[in-house]
Amino acid sequence: MPHSSLRSRRRGRGRDTAAAQVAVSRRAWTLMAAFLAPLVLATVLGLVLLWPGAEARGGSPADTLWDPAATAAGSGFVTGTVMALDLGECPDADTAGCSAATFREGDSAGSGGAPREGSLYVPPEAMRAGLAPGDPIKAFSLDVASPGAPAGTESSVAAEAAAAPGAADYVFTDFDRNLPIGVLAVVYALVVALVAGLKGVRALLGLVFAFTVMLGFMLPALLDGGSAVLVGCVASAVIMFVVLYAAHGFSARTTTALLGTFGGIAVTGVLGLWWSEWSRLSGVYTEESYLLYSNGVSTADLVVCGILVAGLGVLNDVTITQAAAVWELRSSNPRAGRLEVFRSAMRIGRDHIASTVYTIAFAFVGGALMTLLLVVSSSRGFLESLTLGELAIQVVNILVTSIGLVLAIPLTTGIAALVAVPARPEAAPGPEAAPGPE
Repeated sequence: MPHSSLRSRRRGRGRDTAAAQVAVSRRAWTLMAAFLAPLVLATVLGLVLLWPGAEARGGSPADTLWDPAATAAGSGFVTGTVMALDLGECPDADTAGCSAATFREGDSAGSGGAPREGSLYVPPEAMRAGLAPGDPIKAFSLDVASPGAPAGTESSVAAEAAAAPGAADYVFTDFDRNLPIGVLAVVYALVVALVAGLKGVRALLGLVFAFTVMLGFMLPALLDGGSAVLVGCVASAVIMFVVLYAAHGFSARTTTALLGTFGGIAVTGVLGLWWSEWSRLSGVYTEESYLLYSNGVSTADLVVCGILVAGLGVLNDVTITQAAAVWELRSSNPRAGRLEVFRSAMRIGRDHIASTVYTIAFAFVGGALMTLLLVVSSSRGFLESLTLGELAIQVVNILVTSIGLVLAIPLTTGIAALVAVPARPEAAPGPEAAPGPE
């Protein structure tokens, strides 16, 4: 009978038994609201003051800093299929490329005429990648019907290519990966939804919202001349407010995680600003960064903004986990004191710290693998190379983000241990009131 009573109580409490057995006092709610209210007001004010102009959000051609897809009149990028490839005509295809290929535009038949076909030049790297007939690709259409094009434009390059022997009508630019990447995104969404259920769906919606904020506010605001540090702080705050509550629901547990996340963001921002200035990280180390710098964008501030955004994911991860750990510990041992709960949760947090630090470091190595290979093969020492240029930015990013992550764990754990208290026992059925056989 006790087992039947236990099953009954579990069904009555629902799925989140920890939340049902943990209470939050009105005073605790008041204190958390006192901290969150100024953050909400500051975030809204920041959005209003830093909101980009219509030109920055609309991508006006006159204000475009860099557009690799820009083409002259009459030419452009098209999608289609490789219809034929005669390797017999290209004995040195792996080193010199091949022009003995036929390309058909994929959308030309939609205009009512016959599909447009023409010769295709395939560079050696595409040949080594295993290009074959039937592969969907993206190509540049060489159209020389634009007289008077200035030197260096696509039309002038196309005209020179057309005048050369064996010139092609199209030039291979890349493989068309829309389908495989689209299928991978769908598989990812399905796996998250099936394993995590409704919380997974809410998390995916939060991810869509986060990228909407970045594309609709953060990036245009940076191009519009807004302070990169302030824009990064406001964008991070907006994302965290919506994403955390959307994925985990509005509760005291989520609110404690949110406060811990904001504490970690503050630490990360201050340390990122300090160390980027101390290390003289100007951010002008690549062609793209120089282009931004020459157009008035503060690349040094962009370094700090990048550090803030890079830390959002891991901070969200550890703060939610620590808050949940405190709630579970409080639920399983209602008589434990706050200090005991804090110490128990910190034992979980230390394991989380170790694994997350590895995650950040390995993500850097995976993303910079090609650069690291060149660094190892050079005559300059490896440690010295890590203090130069873009690699120095990545190293500071990893270390500052890790410090913010590590400090956010005890902060979140402490807030949660203070907030979460045992719920007052209600009229729970005892063994004598257990239901009959099921």
